[in-house]
Amino acid sequence: MSRLGVVTGGARGIGLATVRGLLDQGVCDEVAVLDLRPAELTEARVYECDVTDEDAVRRVAEAIGRVPDVLVNNAGGTGLHPDHPAATPFDPFMPVDMWRRDIELNLTSVFIVTRQFGRDMPRGSAICNVASVGAVSPGGLHAYGAAKSAVLAHTRSMAKLLAGEGIRVNAVAPGMIHTDLWKQITPEREDFLKMIGDSIPLGVDQTPEEIADAIVFLCSDRARQVTGQVIAVDGGQSNRPL
Repeated sequence: MSRLGVVTGGARGIGLATVRGLLDQGVCDEVAVLDLRPAELTEARVYECDVTDEDAVRRVAEAIGRVPDVLVNNAGGTGLHPDHPAATPFDPFMPVDMWRRDIELNLTSVFIVTRQFGRDMPRGSAICNVASVGAVSPGGLHAYGAAKSAVLAHTRSMAKLLAGEGIRVNAVAPGMIHTDLWKQITPEREDFLKMIGDSIPLGVDQTPEEIADAIVFLCSDRARQVTGQVIAVDGGQSNRPL
């Protein structure tokens, strides 16, 4: 039987690169994408879905009609809040509903999607959660970093709890990527590179494809003895002294 992958937030950025990597490297034969802003993809079936909504995730799971062999929890992000135009995600005393939005999107969604699909995944399956360098190295994105740190704790806990079922659970912590999140703050990539300055020892930002390579590896049989781990793909940023 063909191997099915499910990728949240898979219509663009890291998610789309992951979809293509899973297929191109033969880890999955087909992929289903859950995305709040769906796009037409030739590579995958795309379902419009708010992954913070348990009922919406359940309906999409029913529409897919199969249990996946690979689950990638990639959906997440932060940004400005429409109800608080003066507040930013860098504010340590941000409005409470702005905090709750980031926790819901970056942490609770991982639990909801994993709860929906993970209970029935067969032996030999793999789950990969996309965290952030902000989860392993203090940064300015307050609620986002807190949520991504919790994703790592959730990953390690689930890895231990599901090991007896033959299901592996790992995480990837991307570094600095000029995706939609950062484009809200620094639209021009040149300004983005100046902002991050020398914070990355290898001297360059990362690409979605580089993050996807790590995700695909962790979901493949090449990583069949790897579980409960986090791979930071950040150019050495998290290795810097505090």
